[in-house]
Amino acid sequence: MSKQVSLTPMMQQYLSIKEQHKDAVLFFRLGDFYEMFNDDALEVSKLLNLTLTQRVGSPMCGIPYHASRIYIARLLRAGKKIAICEQVSDVVPGELTERKITEIITPGTATGEDFLEQGQNNYLAAVSCTPKEITQDGVTDIFIGFAYLDVSTGEFFATSFPRASFDEQFRKELGHIQPREILIQMSLAESVPTLKVLCSEYPHMLQNLYPDWHFSAATAEKRLCACFGTETLKSFAITAASPELPPAGLLLQYLDQTTGAALTHITGIKVYRDRDFVIIDDATRKNLELLQNLHDSTDAFTLFETVNHTKTAMGARLLRQWLYQPLRTAGEIKTRLDKTAALYRKEKELAAVRTILADVLDIHRLTGRVAMQRAHGKDLLAIKQSLKACIELAKLSKTKKLFFLQLPEGDFRNMEQLYTILDRSIAEDCPIAVSDGGLIKPGWSEKLDELRSTLDNANKLLESYLEQERTQSGIKSLKIKYNRLSGYFLEITRGSLKTAEIPEHFIKRRSLTTADRFTTEALSQLEAKLNDAGENIITCEKELFLAVQAEVFDRIELLHLLAKEVGELDVLQSFAHTAVLHAWVQPEFSDSGIMDIREGRHPVVETHLPSGEFVPNSIVLSSAADPAIPAFALITGPNMAGKSTFLRQTALITLLAQVGSFVPAEKAVLTPVDCIFCRVGASDNLARGESTFLVEMTETAYILRNASAHSLVIMDEIGRGTSTGDGLSIARAVSEYLLHTIGAKTLFATHYHELAKLVHPRLKTLCLDVLESEGKIVFLKKVIEGIAAHSYGIHVAELAGLPQPVIQRATELLSAAIPDNSVSSSAAAAQDYTVPEKKKAAPEQNLFTDEELIINEMLSVNTDETTPIEALQMISRWKNTLLNA
Repeated sequence: MSKQVSLTPMMQQYLSIKEQHKDAVLFFRLGDFYEMFNDDALEVSKLLNLTLTQRVGSPMCGIPYHASRIYIARLLRAGKKIAICEQVSDVVPGELTERKITEIITPGTATGEDFLEQGQNNYLAAVSCTPKEITQDGVTDIFIGFAYLDVSTGEFFATSFPRASFDEQFRKELGHIQPREILIQMSLAESVPTLKVLCSEYPHMLQNLYPDWHFSAATAEKRLCACFGTETLKSFAITAASPELPPAGLLLQYLDQTTGAALTHITGIKVYRDRDFVIIDDATRKNLELLQNLHDSTDAFTLFETVNHTKTAMGARLLRQWLYQPLRTAGEIKTRLDKTAALYRKEKELAAVRTILADVLDIHRLTGRVAMQRAHGKDLLAIKQSLKACIELAKLSKTKKLFFLQLPEGDFRNMEQLYTILDRSIAEDCPIAVSDGGLIKPGWSEKLDELRSTLDNANKLLESYLEQERTQSGIKSLKIKYNRLSGYFLEITRGSLKTAEIPEHFIKRRSLTTADRFTTEALSQLEAKLNDAGENIITCEKELFLAVQAEVFDRIELLHLLAKEVGELDVLQSFAHTAVLHAWVQPEFSDSGIMDIREGRHPVVETHLPSGEFVPNSIVLSSAADPAIPAFALITGPNMAGKSTFLRQTALITLLAQVGSFVPAEKAVLTPVDCIFCRVGASDNLARGESTFLVEMTETAYILRNASAHSLVIMDEIGRGTSTGDGLSIARAVSEYLLHTIGAKTLFATHYHELAKLVHPRLKTLCLDVLESEGKIVFLKKVIEGIAAHSYGIHVAELAGLPQPVIQRATELLSAAIPDNSVSSSAAAAQDYTVPEKKKAAPEQNLFTDEELIINEMLSVNTDETTPIEALQMISRWKNTLLNA
């Protein structure tokens, strides 16, 4: 029988508190450490690489109290919820110290600077469905409500979509905002099996299931009205039946439960629909690599990296939002472009704006901490620094007659007043903790200055009092002394006692062999004053700090306005600066359906190539029923020739123009599009049981069902994941549907050269030019009219380093022109044209020398993963090849 270990009172206390917070990692304060036990210890020790120990048979690990924020940040990034349990009574030997939960920190509710990424929003989201069918925007269905907010900035958004399109819409919203935490209606999770699968694509997103009764529309309406200070929600386009209402209300309830802080900085909610912005589905977002690349999900080699020359965290966050939500009406786009152009044309003013913006800190999040009463002295100093910069910007805008920070006179004076208050009150080297002292500047408070003077001049005060008593009593040997038990006292030696007359106000405390000790009422008061001075200074500083913080709190609306204005200015100057750096041009907008891009360039690829190396290309398409200008471009050409780059650059130029940026081209005349669809590249999703071809067809189906004549469709290699016959048939059917039924501006790249036989007045054929000379090929990267003659697949395979026997065998097979059964089926599918019979090709010359192939293989070798034996074998093989050449 195993020996049962009895629990200590401390462990019983731990288990009792842990029982109330089962879903959180419990940081249990023991002296100078936070300790974790049992399952928490096992999990956290692995996540944080901590040493695992034991206490009374229970696994245990711990972290130092002073370094806890570093570890908390790491756990939050891993999607963990943390409950902080502090000691709330003095430690008495032999007695159990009282402990309780003082703070709960979750990935979606964190507000500390250490826990947040500066240039990214930290969203908490919620999702629920309506209990019955409703009609919205002409659609009758059960609707899904989706709401999310960033508690650190106060930004609050909501949208909804029909249950029928849940998978694609929910994936799009998750991809757009990438929340750190989500609250899910329990019945929705049970009725939609794909919801968990979709959430699993974000493994560090904390998921919380809530029973349906938490999603009460009536309760939610009361919470939102109370938070916004309104009687109704009509001004926010929300009614009692709105699908967005229940999840939005639950978010406020959750914040109240976890943070317990005031949410006065959350002053409204923005409800949006797909029709408000250009629709960019999740596949398009990934394929175009707007904010994250496909390689390692960082922002390297992305559109965001290329145009991100922002100077503030607010600007970086807003730029991310704009890239995901391009405008779709010409008026709004032109307004934004005019502002970009105003900065672009004034280089000196642009340089001045960039310099000043560098001094603006994160006003949005600083204001949020003030509203939640979590701000410290350095936060107020950051607000002061930002206000100084905003005052300079406002003056520059007024002097140079620019568009930004055109504040009413009252707001400008209010901004200057707040800056003056902060400048005169908060010490430049102030501590974070109020208890450390030194928070308030000298001269701000007479009371505080007097207390500091008392503490700083304690010896002078004592000497002054002693001299006063010596003069009045005539006792020249009178001294003031101090010890820890008695405090301050007056001492008279025995020799002086014999001749001196002891004053009546002297109170005898103790007689010694050599002297007597006395006190007086004045000395007791002075001692109390000195003893209390330190505590009084801390108390006074706290009161003064709260008063200054209240001044900031009273101007939260102004600070929110400044944050919004500065964020927008920062993005626009970033666009202007990018245009100056890379010689981009201002796009023009028309309502004719035209897309005319002259000498367009890929914004990302060009910036990572040496100057002048990128080959520009033009494209003219129109969605209007004008046979003179085609709507559909069929593009053929070999891999590595630049098809994908050309396709993507067209989509990115269109997107950049509709977010208000200049574009990389000699000229661009565009008509606003309502959707951008990009089906490029091969991928699978094994978690959903979807093969590469199934993913390709799913994305294609979504495009064909949602594109309109006002959309831009980019498609690459449709049908390549199946047999030649099936693939060619699908590719042709998709092409015909886009041409005949949808009529969208389309760039359709394919390896099926047979499709070039299609005849349609709205179709034109393009190809990537290739130069063949003396048995060698050069990819010119230039788009020309016509049809590609060859695919050059074997040449590309050789460049990639396939073993020479494989290359030789492939050449033999191509030369022999072995028939493929699938060709007959493809010919049958193409009813109005026939596939020409393949002629026997002459044996191909080897396009690359042995030296070139060996050099290419050297460059492709991963030396970090190559063993010494493998390296010797490769060197031997290369040597034999060169000797036998």
